Amino acid sequence: MCGIFGITNAKDSSRLTYLGLFALQHRGQESAGICTLEQTDGQMLPYRGEGLVSDVFSEETLERLHGETAIGHVRYSTAGGLSQANIQPLMARVGGKPVSLVHNGNIVNADILREQLESEGAILQGTADTEIVLHLMARSSEKNLSDKLVSAFNKLTGAFSLLILTPTHLYAVVDACGYRPIVLGQLPEGENGMPAWVLSSETCALDLVGAQFVRDIIPGELLTIELSTGQLSSRYLTLRSEQSQNLTQARCSFEHIYFARPDSFLWGATALEMRHELGRQLALESPAEADLVIAVPDSGVPLAMGYAEASGIPFKMGLIRNHYVGRTFIEPTQNVRNFRVRLKLNPVRELVKNKRVIVVDDSIVRGTTSRKIIELLRDAGAKEVHMRIGSPPVKHPCFYGIDTPKRRDLLATRLTDFKEMAAYLKADSLAFLNTNTMLQVFKKMVPEQTQKNATDANGGWCISCFSGKYQDALAQKMED
Repeated sequence: MCGIFGITNAKDSSRLTYLGLFALQHRGQESAGICTLEQTDGQMLPYRGEGLVSDVFSEETLERLHGETAIGHVRYSTAGGLSQANIQPLMARVGGKPVSLVHNGNIVNADILREQLESEGAILQGTADTEIVLHLMARSSEKNLSDKLVSAFNKLTGAFSLLILTPTHLYAVVDACGYRPIVLGQLPEGENGMPAWVLSSETCALDLVGAQFVRDIIPGELLTIELSTGQLSSRYLTLRSEQSQNLTQARCSFEHIYFARPDSFLWGATALEMRHELGRQLALESPAEADLVIAVPDSGVPLAMGYAEASGIPFKMGLIRNHYVGRTFIEPTQNVRNFRVRLKLNPVRELVKNKRVIVVDDSIVRGTTSRKIIELLRDAGAKEVHMRIGSPPVKHPCFYGIDTPKRRDLLATRLTDFKEMAAYLKADSLAFLNTNTMLQVFKKMVPEQTQKNATDANGGWCISCFSGKYQDALAQKMED
């Protein structure tokens, strides 16, 4: 999941990166970091720490982070534990030059590459897959840094959206499938009359710093920004044949279902509008007789609004969220997750008492949270609770940057019959959005030009957690 942000030729690069990371805080809450570059002397200044952006950085810290260019990161760990060595940006010297790097995604062949590097004498400081990229760059026989980057990327399998900062360039890279987003924006004015470019996981961060959206970084693209001139150039990755076999564009469907902030413009569509339409289609597919529609906040709200609009059943705020508690999905242990459901959500008793309630959520993973929510509603006096989910059943683990559990822990794998699942959740009925319906919504909402590389039956979307069909052979082997 993770959030990455970069900015060039800006006087207050550290503060603007700080704001950008604030906007991306929903993508990772475990740690945060910023690395700035003073272009006059090529000095890089990093600062990293555990916790939220507001906990890690102070006015004094930002004051020390000089420079016109910066990259930043908020972390949600899916590979490697939470330790100081894994907090990004990571730094190293490659070809005698300092390099700083931030990463969103999961490198599927990380364990294979790690074992190979260590057998050749490499000393890795952390346990995260991101560090492997720096080692591959350092060991490349290519002469210039750009070619070293390409050499490293061509050895990777899986999801990697990265920003790489050097004394002379800022690079943005998206893997050949384009699992995770990076967007390019521009500030109205840069330093010394040069363009000020902004790179971010989502457009909501562009909005906050006052940058105008330019375009997405497309699958397989290596975008180069020359810091001395602000000029852009692009080249495209050609993965090794054994990795690229049958690869097609595969944007993560969960970005639109859950991850992205509702106000973000993602791959040609606003997440809010996408979720609203998914909710509408869910109502048409899986109606229920009820008195009101409520949402599991916050990501379930647009889905529930769409459901209510299509069904004609009133939408009400029947569950209130405590916004000072983090996302339960991100919590690392089940015991903490169970406790935080009640801490995070509370039903409006007077609203749901003696009512037939349709509760709409974005997904069911383990089922633990959904079961607790239904218990809360029944304790509050709800007469009936019908659960509707704005995505298909999650039956398989994700190897591309989502911390889903092993297959045996997924509710839709343990209980394949919807009636059995409803009984486990203590719901009167349960329905999920059909996979084909979801893909039709994506096709309808996303402009045709953003789908030009999408030649597979899924229209360029990754649905491996629903279907069990993965883009690369290694991930498929891990699942099988």
